[in-house]
Amino acid sequence: MNHHQQTKQNQNIYQQFYKPSSAADQGTLFQLRNVLQRRDVSGPDGVTEKFRSHMTFIRDCLDAFLLTACMEVLDIKSLDEKPKRTILPDLLHLQSEEEQHDWIKELCFQILDSFIYIEEDNLPTVTAQAAEMDNQELLISEMYEVESKQYTCTCDRKYKTKGHFKRHLQNEHNWVFHTATEESSESPSSKQDRIALWRSSFMKLALLLRDTEDAYKFGDGTRIFRNAKFEMMCADVANHSKYKLWLWRLLAYECALLSPREAFEYKWNCSSNIHGGLGKNIPNDNLVEICVHVIKKKMREQGANLTYESAKKIASCVQMQEEIRISVQQQLGMKTSGQTKPSVDKKKDLQLIINELRANDIFSYIPGRKFNAFKDFKDTFSRINLVNLHKWITSQKERASFEQQQ
Repeated sequence: MNHHQQTKQNQNIYQQFYKPSSAADQGTLFQLRNVLQRRDVSGPDGVTEKFRSHMTFIRDCLDAFLLTACMEVLDIKSLDEKPKRTILPDLLHLQSEEEQHDWIKELCFQILDSFIYIEEDNLPTVTAQAAEMDNQELLISEMYEVESKQYTCTCDRKYKTKGHFKRHLQNEHNWVFHTATEESSESPSSKQDRIALWRSSFMKLALLLRDTEDAYKFGDGTRIFRNAKFEMMCADVANHSKYKLWLWRLLAYECALLSPREAFEYKWNCSSNIHGGLGKNIPNDNLVEICVHVIKKKMREQGANLTYESAKKIASCVQMQEEIRISVQQQLGMKTSGQTKPSVDKKKDLQLIINELRANDIFSYIPGRKFNAFKDFKDTFSRINLVNLHKWITSQKERASFEQQQ
């Protein structure tokens, strides 16, 4: 996951779930930030300036949320306690990796069903409505005559503008078009547990962020492009127009704009591995930034002797020099320095977050309760204005089609 994606996804999370007014609401991000004394975390405005501290805080919160959910499923009160509700298989540690993964996968599905997939998950509805809109747009486009530049209906009525033609279909042929007003008219139910909804929505976005990071580390093009669809919807909700356009272009290049060969290379060459090892890939954008940093450093070393020709030589051979240096170090058994940061023990901070979550029963479902700072909170994907998003995607398709013809 490149730095640009990480920044925008973090900003989206902080915009929705981080409010200074929620200091008294136990279990919210701002309250947990105060408990952990993370003074370098300041909300969406500080993500770009202090990216590492904000990213680390989201990771720690997600880890604590997942551990608390696991404790609820296993019916344990401490991390060192043996599970009561779920019985561990005999000799699980001696079983094959596939059997261990199957047991962990079953546990993950229990967490998803109990704490993340709750009542207001409307993604299937969004998918069905989007498919219906696509079919309507396809039928309307087939009724357009290029020569006369008009829309011709089955009743032989002709219209120059798309809006008048859709009004005719609606009034005379009983077509039903979704409108933006009906999308935003839904009000939150008073019987809904707004705290559980806040928790599940936060975990969705945080898990989406982590899964995309993991996909880049393993070079999994399928996951990268699948998650980009969800990220585009989140960007639409957060009004990140440029980021939304970048994600749409990312998907469009792979689905339609490039040839099958180029699309395959584009999909599966999103990251690079410069040190070797499984799960140690970095996004190509980050690799370019590293190369630029090294090139600038070597150019500064030349001082007044720097010329255009020497700069060209530096740019063309710096990556090869780095590979030779790493290869020599590995052959000689030299210890590399400055590539990884020392690991930090997070157990104390995670335990503090878990105590706060369990104290306020964040992982219980109690109808009617809500945070004071998030009284009318709605799930991220339920706030998608599908009509406007579909209209924007259609306009981008038309623009891309025109650009391809040039």
